[in-house]
Amino acid sequence: MNPILLQIPLDLPDVQIEAFDTESKKGIIIKVQSTCKGTTCRQCHQPIDKFYGYGKEITLRHLPIFEQSVWIKIKPKRYQCPYCDQGPTTTQRCSWYDQKSPHTKAYEQWILRDLINSTITDISIKRGINEAAVEGIINRYIRQEVDWETIKSLRLLGLDEIALKKGHKDFVVIISGINEGGEKCILAVLPNRKKETVKKYFYKAFPWKLKEQYNVPALICMTATVMQCMRNFMALRLWLIDSM
Repeated sequence: MNPILLQIPLDLPDVQIEAFDTESKKGIIIKVQSTCKGTTCRQCHQPIDKFYGYGKEITLRHLPIFEQSVWIKIKPKRYQCPYCDQGPTTTQRCSWYDQKSPHTKAYEQWILRDLINSTITDISIKRGINEAAVEGIINRYIRQEVDWETIKSLRLLGLDEIALKKGHKDFVVIISGINEGGEKCILAVLPNRKKETVKKYFYKAFPWKLKEQYNVPALICMTATVMQCMRNFMALRLWLIDSM
């Protein structure tokens, strides 16, 4: 019987696969290399492209394949600056992971979506990730801001209360959306579910271009508190859809 070749996209931009290991007890390990050339000098902030070897290999958890854990290994490229004194080197940073995170951005967004209607403890058990790592993902996204230039319109907007611990009144609010291309995205993670916090986000952080273009049939999984806040925010016909 002839072997069957499967091609599975990693959804990681600007990389090529160098090797993969499916025999590891840890899961599937995939070694990749960046196809981008050059970076920005960390001192003078000018573009540089004088290759200077590789940095230390890093391992990042990625989206599972066939329910198996996937780990991405990459040695970031380093470049030397010809403009600064003593020629300092700068390590290239790829767009699909954050420097201080042990996961890819795609994996963290997946975990955040998985938290909807669940708790940190539940996801920790379900996905085989420790609770501290899940809390780290939440904390990173509380501090982050979405690039609104990449979002032209939203077909659907969701606000979901997430219980950090079972039996505790400790919640965050995940604001997610579906863009014009049908892709799901995490727009924000608010540190609590207070009315003032939600109002502040929509009044100050939510861009005017989306307020003007907003054409959403429903805001899903919303509590009465958030619903009332949204009624005060803009005149829309809203339907409250219970969590499924």
